[in-house]
Amino acid sequence: MMDRKELAERLRERSPRVHCLTNPVTMQDMANLLLAAGGSAIMAQSPEEAAEITEICHATLLNTGVPDQEKWEACILAGRRAAKLAHPVVLDPVGAGASRFRRSGIQRLLSEIRPSIIRCNQEEAYILLGMRGEVSTREAGIRSGGVESGIAVSEQEQRHLAGRLAQAYDCAALVSGEVDVVSDGRGFELLHGGDQRMARITGSGCMLSALCALFAGAGLPPYEAACEAGALWKESSELAGSRTDREYGGIGSFHRHLFDALEECCSGRKVEQE
Repeated sequence: MMDRKELAERLRERSPRVHCLTNPVTMQDMANLLLAAGGSAIMAQSPEEAAEITEICHATLLNTGVPDQEKWEACILAGRRAAKLAHPVVLDPVGAGASRFRRSGIQRLLSEIRPSIIRCNQEEAYILLGMRGEVSTREAGIRSGGVESGIAVSEQEQRHLAGRLAQAYDCAALVSGEVDVVSDGRGFELLHGGDQRMARITGSGCMLSALCALFAGAGLPPYEAACEAGALWKESSELAGSRTDREYGGIGSFHRHLFDALEECCSGRKVEQE
């Protein structure tokens, strides 16, 4: 893991701008999160400007939540332009198994672009492996519950899953679960900790994907960017949880403290668990 002060200095120097092709459910939280972490977001969703906006950003996030035909076109155009510019691309295949329309769109997207990082839950990882003929979703017992993972696997299975996903798509893979696993197809990092209340924050996974893009846009290699993003997100949630408990707060207090904690962690200021 990178020294936090060094990471903070990189973020201050570059102030990475992320082109977030995302869903309306999480747009505001994602924009505020990137500002708190030391970067910024542009959320151009139209195919008419997707490639042009990509040119003035440092990284691109392709989030497949709330898809339509225009969104698929915009994602492909942005992804192609990012590849030409050698900019990192993060794919968050939200609800990959929720519908045939979504599966076919993601499959087309992956045939056109090569992501630097895939950040997904366990179910989405199985769906993506199925697209490459690596696994049968029926054998895996997949019964999609929408955008949330409908399955639970052991830590050992999740390590294997992340490694296979990274190898299949030649990228870094961050597979979220009770323990997050990051792999580059050769090695892996286990990220423990966090706070269970994160499951009650809509878009917490989407925001983690945005952090991956931010750190990759700051110049960290994809595997390192995913590791740093996952570790900081868990650390921020733990700090937010301790502060919420101290004031006997609810989920709204936790949400507020989460952004404050992330800002502290990314700024390099000393953070102590309370």
